[in-house]
Amino acid sequence: MDRHLVPIRPKLFAERSCPRCGAGEPEALGVVVPGVHVLGDYRCRSCGYTFLHDLPVGFAVDHDVAIGREDGTLHDAKGAEEWVWGPLLEGFRSPSDRELRIERRVLRPGKRVVILNTLDFLYGHVLLKLWNAQHYLDTNKDLGLVLILPKSFSWMVPEGTAEVWEVDLRLSEAHGWYRSIDRFVQERLGDYDEVYFGKGYAHPDKSTIDIERFCGVAPFDPDRFDTAPRHITFVLRDDRLWYRSRMMRYAHRVLRRLGLQHAAGPFFVADQERMARASLRRIRSRYPDVQATFVGLGDPAAEREGVKDLRTRRMTVEVERAWCRAYAASQFVIGVHGSNMLLPTALAGGCIEVLPYDRYRNIVQDVAVRQRDVMQLFLYRFVDEYASPAAVARHAISMFADHRVFHRNNRINIY
Repeated sequence: MDRHLVPIRPKLFAERSCPRCGAGEPEALGVVVPGVHVLGDYRCRSCGYTFLHDLPVGFAVDHDVAIGREDGTLHDAKGAEEWVWGPLLEGFRSPSDRELRIERRVLRPGKRVVILNTLDFLYGHVLLKLWNAQHYLDTNKDLGLVLILPKSFSWMVPEGTAEVWEVDLRLSEAHGWYRSIDRFVQERLGDYDEVYFGKGYAHPDKSTIDIERFCGVAPFDPDRFDTAPRHITFVLRDDRLWYRSRMMRYAHRVLRRLGLQHAAGPFFVADQERMARASLRRIRSRYPDVQATFVGLGDPAAEREGVKDLRTRRMTVEVERAWCRAYAASQFVIGVHGSNMLLPTALAGGCIEVLPYDRYRNIVQDVAVRQRDVMQLFLYRFVDEYASPAAVARHAISMFADHRVFHRNNRINIY
């Protein structure tokens, strides 16, 4: 049995123990898919306890929990963090009858399928789950790939997918327990003779991802790092800022708590832009020909200092692809840690990331490292949360100036 597949039909995965009495081999009654989670429905053959238990899909590969069907008790034997089980338990206790619009697109009909559920409440989680599609397309060619994904990600469906089930739902609402999603899935399952769920790992090996298959844009060619026109893309977001100092961050937090975000927020957003432009000026003092692009959810500024500003608050497929082309033209991207760095680093040659102290445990989770040798240490750099424009510029200048020698020493002059 392929360890990356979870059987559903004709025989449901039942490698679970009763959370009440501990007996194994429960009776498998069915599968429940209310949204983010995929759960097995079981009855203990020993004590009769009925329960739902996460199937090993997505984050539940490592953080699976069970819920008593009748008593609603949470059973968390592995000590999962509350962000994993909290929304699930809340949704179970208060399911939604909201009728979501779900569109089924059949591209390649078949009777044997693997379903990849990419639904999640965070952009980066959806993207990382979606990148698992490459494995199933390439490795399980005898199974048609069925994608369950938010409608806003439909532009990234890779060639070869058998079916797409587009769920018209905002990511911020994906935590819910939606009866309409489960009903839709149940109605579809009967169409197939053999069904598996893909495990959809939360952190696939990003160095193996062929990003062009997902976004239609070829990534930056690392062999042209020294010969391509010098280009940097700054990824600027309004909700997680690059702060000049600890005091600036503290002041912003205090003002938010006082309800003054709308009045004070623009000042801190503008200061982040000032820091980005100051970094660029320092880089250009050494390399005057450097081109630059700003992207991110925000208000674009007037064109000045030779910066192409693609920021917007209205995302469209055209905007997504324009941003992707900017990343793919860049030797490296610069931005604050977050899921906003996944696509940029998957397409650019490298990155300089501002890493907040409270995100140390998540280091590299948001970086699609394309190198598998020592080159990754040169091309993917992390700077202090309060790094100055001068510090960022020093790294950028070094990447332009020293790449040729570093590449020669570590890629060419070796056995």
